[in-house]
Amino acid sequence: MIVDSHLHLVFTRTQPWEPLVEKALHHMQMHGIEKTCLMPHPQFAGNIYPNQADMTFQAETLVEIANAHPDVFLPLLFINPSLPSAFTLELMEKYILNGPIIGAKFHISMIADDDRYEPIYDFLERHDIPLLFHSWYKTVQRTTFESTPADIARMARKHPKLRILMAHLTGAKLRGVQDIKALPNVYLDTSGSQPEEGYLEYALRELGSDRVLYGSDYPIRAFSTQLARIDSVDMSAEDRDKVLYRNALQFFRKGGA
Repeated sequence: MIVDSHLHLVFTRTQPWEPLVEKALHHMQMHGIEKTCLMPHPQFAGNIYPNQADMTFQAETLVEIANAHPDVFLPLLFINPSLPSAFTLELMEKYILNGPIIGAKFHISMIADDDRYEPIYDFLERHDIPLLFHSWYKTVQRTTFESTPADIARMARKHPKLRILMAHLTGAKLRGVQDIKALPNVYLDTSGSQPEEGYLEYALRELGSDRVLYGSDYPIRAFSTQLARIDSVDMSAEDRDKVLYRNALQFFRKGGA
């Protein structure tokens, strides 16, 4: 079994989700992927700060996809922390706590330890809802509010019961692995750029196989190259199963273990 922990659909009001899902399902079947995390990607849809109407549209679309394919997709609600927290909390209660959406996704809208996140973090922590957070160490083309692994680590120390999947092993690099090493509530997905030798082995050695989840970043990256990142590393069958699906099944569910 394979569960992909990092997948996007770039649906918009003018780009319906049905053909995108059909294409993704076809590619998943080709590579033996049975379940996947599912996130909208507002950056490539042209708006990293969606308004309340756009946030609601995203939530309702994720619900439609989840209801149409209940055993395939594990949807995450994109959060814009600059919106009024009362609206965001109401949206999360309706669509995550009492709906089919599994958890939350934070992108490049605000640095991870910004105080505007705090009511949202408290809600997620209180209800044991998983959070996926984009992060990257960059020397060029870093956006103003793009979090580094160090930013994720500062936030995670303040919220030790919050389950966090820090995205992009290749973006985190060796330094990012060390940033989160002492934080057992922070996991790491294997996505980010193209595979580079040594990073996955290092993450497994430093974090342990229980904290590493396979992710592709599809459709930005191909399933084939991202699965090759896993296949190329010598590990036990038990560790491979953890990375490919067991850890994801534990992480992407409401209420925890």
